[in-house]
Amino acid sequence: MQIQSGLSLMDYLNDPAKSQQALDRAVQYQQQNVAGELTELDAGIGQMSDSQIDETLKKIEEGQSSVSLKSLDNMIAFYMKPVAGQLQDLAERFGIKEQTQIKHVDGRWHVEGAEADDAAPELQRLQQYLDADQGLQKRMDQLNRLSEFYEWGLTRDNAAQLKEAKVADDDVVAYLKQGRSHLMGMDSFTLSTSELQLNSRGEAQHLYDAAKKLFGIAEPKS
Repeated sequence: MQIQSGLSLMDYLNDPAKSQQALDRAVQYQQQNVAGELTELDAGIGQMSDSQIDETLKKIEEGQSSVSLKSLDNMIAFYMKPVAGQLQDLAERFGIKEQTQIKHVDGRWHVEGAEADDAAPELQRLQQYLDADQGLQKRMDQLNRLSEFYEWGLTRDNAAQLKEAKVADDDVVAYLKQGRSHLMGMDSFTLSTSELQLNSRGEAQHLYDAAKKLFGIAEPKS
């Protein structure tokens, strides 16, 4: 599956041939262009500027870049490592013992509880660090958007599976709308000294599992 928006919602659902034609064109585009993008990734995270990453994200959002879900998944894993390492080191340095939520609110990453009147000093220190390190906030923005695009791509694939299972079109469209709203509204990380988790990761599968249960779709026999 490629992340692109050239087809309308109902085109995507109702015309498998058109979807396949778009996919074939996307594969050809990917063979010609995406290999270069991934080569840059392999060369090291410092080889791709913030503006280049932002431009790639913009093209994905506008349906002008045919990046496969696998490539998106690889990009998330690649960029997650240094961000996770930095934030986990900060959590250890500041003495943050419990899992901590970091949420994107009003264009800024907020450490949950850091701005309360009785905020723990370690949370306040982490918030102060985030406020001072705009580069880190930028990388968190980019990771969050990559994850949302990836999960949305999976959700579209899963919607096609629901349609194949004879779920009513209205229900499939509702599933897509609700899924997009849910995914694009998560915008949060969970931090501990042992890991950093993008909270949108895996949400497409959770939504699909809930939909299969709701519509009575049995799992295929192994």
